[in-house]
Amino acid sequence: MIFTALMGNPFVDAAVCAICEWLGIDDPEEIDQQYLQQLVAEVAPLMQSETGWKNLHSIYPNSVLVNPSFKNQNRVALLEDLCHDYLRQVEPLGSMGDCLGCGRRDSKKVRLKRQNIPLTGSGALLNFFPTFQEGVGYCAACALAVQFLPLGLVATSGRFLMMHANIWSAQRYWSRRCVEDLQQQYSRQEINGCYNPGYFKAKNALFFMAKEMISYEEENDLENLSLTIYDFSNYAQDPKLDLYQIPSKVFNFLRYCYQRQFQSDWLQVVRAGYLKVDWNKVESEDDYKNKFNLVFEKLLKQQSILGFFLNRRARNVRAGWQLLSCYLQEVRQMELTRIEAIQKIGDSIAETIRQSDRDRRLKQLERSKSYAECRNVLRFLIQDRIAQGQPEPLFTLTEYMEYLFPNTGEEFTNWRESRDLLLFHLYEQLHDWLIEKDYVSEADEMEEDFMEEE
Repeated sequence: MIFTALMGNPFVDAAVCAICEWLGIDDPEEIDQQYLQQLVAEVAPLMQSETGWKNLHSIYPNSVLVNPSFKNQNRVALLEDLCHDYLRQVEPLGSMGDCLGCGRRDSKKVRLKRQNIPLTGSGALLNFFPTFQEGVGYCAACALAVQFLPLGLVATSGRFLMMHANIWSAQRYWSRRCVEDLQQQYSRQEINGCYNPGYFKAKNALFFMAKEMISYEEENDLENLSLTIYDFSNYAQDPKLDLYQIPSKVFNFLRYCYQRQFQSDWLQVVRAGYLKVDWNKVESEDDYKNKFNLVFEKLLKQQSILGFFLNRRARNVRAGWQLLSCYLQEVRQMELTRIEAIQKIGDSIAETIRQSDRDRRLKQLERSKSYAECRNVLRFLIQDRIAQGQPEPLFTLTEYMEYLFPNTGEEFTNWRESRDLLLFHLYEQLHDWLIEKDYVSEADEMEEDFMEEE
């Protein structure tokens, strides 16, 4: 056995997964010398900058593929020689070793630099390497695998996205779209390089790929998946690396969003997060997909996106209660008892506003910019209920402390989430009344406050 699933090194795991996809193998343990010979014969001729493979210099700088000193030589033959040299040294997996790729074989004399393993270092800068050795230790099998890493990368404007997951099937879903695109290029004999879906912003591309993975999912095999995305360039003069993580709770929620009955609602929520888009001029997704998106940004930062479920200007909601409830419970880890308590308080507020026959308190709640302002509006509503002779209080002290503003400390940092949940319920409950009274048009000039920090 040469490889196994998820050995731990993200570059090796991504490469082995892409190799499995190219070869049509389900289990990496099936890969043997014969399969590796086939891989070299099929893929090495494709990886040429001269024939159109883009940005190889940002993956393997100064390698035989891009170094100008090799321009008059047969680069394919040089790459094949390098791969065959690794092949001759490949050994089966053991129980332990010093290889940084698998940890189950010894690196022996295979000491590599950045032209072979991205984001390591050059031989002259020994401080990049363990114990100041000239190069980093990889066994021949892992070194060979990383040479085919581009099969599983997504190109984003000079940089690349590489995924590392806690579930092998997730690695396969990510790699499948990349390899399918390359195989289509191969069949057309039009090689452009790594799969490029046209995204310039890595975070937007990340959520696109999450959607692609969900579309491949079978029998809930991506449940409780967590992803780490490496957004990198190995360009010699300006190497970069950014890491993004999608926790399992966020991915589970996205799986719910892309069910057929919720896709339209989720699209409305996502579209609300794009900045500086003139929707009247949008003809296709290409017109906005590379704009900065606050929904994606906040999900990655584990901040609330509840406000995007509301359309304050139209005094309406962008998604149904079922999708919102899933978000609150799955992502925000909100107890159902709290959600139901806020619904109950919202019912009482809606009743009080109707009785007043004015939308004044709704406006005040919409425009509250601090916990103190929000609390003051609730105090006014309590006074209104008393004046109306309502038999029940707006809420009890326990409901206020445990459900409206629980465990917030002195800063009351979560007050906005409670306010937005109240507004969501009020827009649903008062929808017909607001239209009947023509109170929707009065909200046209209200400003959204999505940009405020949590």
